[in-house]
Amino acid sequence: MKRILIALVIIYLSSTPVFCNVEKLELENMIQVGLLQNNDIKLKRLELGIAEKDIKIANKLKNPEIQSNAVIGNVALGNCSQAGVALPIEVLKRGLRKKIAQDAYSIKETELKQFEHNLKLQIMQAYFEVLHAKSVYQIQEERLKLFKRLVQITTDRPKHSSYEIDNLKADIQYAAQQIEVNRAKSNMLAKQFELNKVLNIGDESIMYDTKESSLLEEDWNFLSIKIPEYDILEKIALEYSYMIKLSDKNIVQTEKEYELVKRNRVPDVSVAGGYAWQAHPNVPNRYGGAFVGFGMDLPILYNYTPDIQKAELFLEKSKVNRKIYEYQLKYELKKDFNIFKYSAENLKFSKQILADSNRIVDLSTKRYVEAKNNYSDLIVNENAHQEVLSQYLNIISKHFYSYLELMQDIGHDILVEEELL
Repeated sequence: MKRILIALVIIYLSSTPVFCNVEKLELENMIQVGLLQNNDIKLKRLELGIAEKDIKIANKLKNPEIQSNAVIGNVALGNCSQAGVALPIEVLKRGLRKKIAQDAYSIKETELKQFEHNLKLQIMQAYFEVLHAKSVYQIQEERLKLFKRLVQITTDRPKHSSYEIDNLKADIQYAAQQIEVNRAKSNMLAKQFELNKVLNIGDESIMYDTKESSLLEEDWNFLSIKIPEYDILEKIALEYSYMIKLSDKNIVQTEKEYELVKRNRVPDVSVAGGYAWQAHPNVPNRYGGAFVGFGMDLPILYNYTPDIQKAELFLEKSKVNRKIYEYQLKYELKKDFNIFKYSAENLKFSKQILADSNRIVDLSTKRYVEAKNNYSDLIVNENAHQEVLSQYLNIISKHFYSYLELMQDIGHDILVEEELL
């Protein structure tokens, strides 16, 4: 009996779903969770730490070399044995190499900030897509309630032939609408998982969700976004754009690399010193003494001309890239600014259309209940209302995505920091 109970408990535990805590957050708090706990950002910070170590590596000195030669036999009568230390010395290279490593660290630091900025935009998009999916699900549920009500109305009416047909139509549409509700719910859950995938905090015990229930709520702040005029946006973008910043830093680093390659023509030297003696029985020990040595590279067989020409081409390429990025940025800004501007106007019109469409559906339903219009008229109005709702959500999406594109181009949270407008 005991074994049977244990087996039943194991079966129950294995069949019981694993639940996680659902935590609903507003957008700004969701972004903070991502920036603090995202595993990809942790990797980027480790890369920054590696770049910091590269600075010390670039500033290293060459280790001394132990040198010796022992002369044995009759040859020692006229030659001495030596034991000492040689120190290779780089000339005019070490300091510049350290500066290049510091520039590389600065680039990595900027790339980390760019990654954080891009992650913020990804979280904002994923958050919005959850709200969009919730809105569709809410709309489909409201539509299901309508068809359920129509089933009840057509069932309660006298069993005339026309009403029986209306009842069958209502039954079919109610069942079809249940399918649409399930699809909308499945998509909503998928978007919630996508949001947590973007957050990537590595904790499956927590499921993050949006604080708002849909985009149809009037208090969602980003539906009333305001931005400055284009000239101000362009000025801010040229200052804060990560692509421009990285291009400028790359030019500085490439200039130093070019200078370092030219300095390869400066010979490196080595100095040596130690003890010298003649190890032969016919030579007294007092003949021992110190020795000094000096060596120098001679860049004769290879004078680094191809290296210098290559570095010069890289420098020119970095400057051309800087100009290209600036031109492209201005075109993207103009495009996204106009999309944002007109989508904001369209959103105002769409809100008015939605209000009128809601009124039409209410009146049409009421008239059908009062037997003042037929079932087909009601369904036509309801289908038209569905198109209006879809158009409304699409306009909201275009408006918000154009906002994200501007944020991407500008490289700064300028659109939500009112003190900078």
